[in-house]
Amino acid sequence: MTMLNIALPSSGPLYQSTIDFFNNAGIPIKRSSLRAYSGTTNFDKNIKIIFQRQSDIPNSISNKVADIGVLGLDRYLENIQNNKTKTLIEKLGYGHCDLVIAVPQSWNDINNMSDLVAYSNTNKLRIATKYPLQTQNYLAENHMKSYEIISTNGAVESAPQTGIADIIVDISSTGTTIRENNLKILDDGYILFSEATLISNSVTLSNYKDKFNSAKKLLYFILGNMNSKLYNTIIFNIESENENQLFKMLNQHSSIRGIIGPTIAKVYSRDERNWFSVTVVVSNELLSDAIEIMDKLNAEGITIVQNKLVFDGTTDIEKLLTG
Repeated sequence: MTMLNIALPSSGPLYQSTIDFFNNAGIPIKRSSLRAYSGTTNFDKNIKIIFQRQSDIPNSISNKVADIGVLGLDRYLENIQNNKTKTLIEKLGYGHCDLVIAVPQSWNDINNMSDLVAYSNTNKLRIATKYPLQTQNYLAENHMKSYEIISTNGAVESAPQTGIADIIVDISSTGTTIRENNLKILDDGYILFSEATLISNSVTLSNYKDKFNSAKKLLYFILGNMNSKLYNTIIFNIESENENQLFKMLNQHSSIRGIIGPTIAKVYSRDERNWFSVTVVVSNELLSDAIEIMDKLNAEGITIVQNKLVFDGTTDIEKLLTG
């Protein structure tokens, strides 16, 4: 049996949020200590967990050390050159941050990219960043020519204060650290809206049946977890002559039809009235309308349940893995 190796971030903000994401998807991850480079899951005995730096994950998957990996989209795009990986799910719904251009707050006349490009025509700018590839691409799109990239592994925000650079390109979640270092984000200086992404080596998955089957099972539960954020399960009681009449009444309203249809069950109540219990899955977009309709239909005991996993069958997982 050929094991499916999954590379996850070993540290940083994305580490714990990724563990939580997998746990919520019904894929519990165990790691003996924060220094351990491997982990386990009882979700599938054919899966092995590898913990790595985010910047190493694309190369590991490209070189067949791992088959599937999770990292920030910002890190992935920065390390995408010359590797054999593909994006399975670009946005997993957590780990949000922005890749931004920030200049000193004292630069009162420079508030957007047009201002910065005009300024660079007479002043060669030094730009400190850990993201040279995306910085160069963005500056080229904005027709900036006179600049120098200063690559740094330290605290990028401090570069203008220490004289290492004039401006910075860096990741920001809230903008607090940037403001505390007397910097401001340009009005249109958002290079990328990043979050956690799922990538793979489709060649290894296609060539090994055991890996492919485990990957298919893994994606099924990951997508189920993501879908659960989009839907609500609603349970309510309502009077009707019989199930067929009730179904016809409910089916007149698109917001309470459910994914396939409502589940209707007889309620044997003490008041001897003809009650039925209805369970229906409703999308977030239709929730408000659904509650309003239930109220008009004199439904009682309306209860909204937070879903854990929703398998709606809309995604062709095999095509996603091999396409």
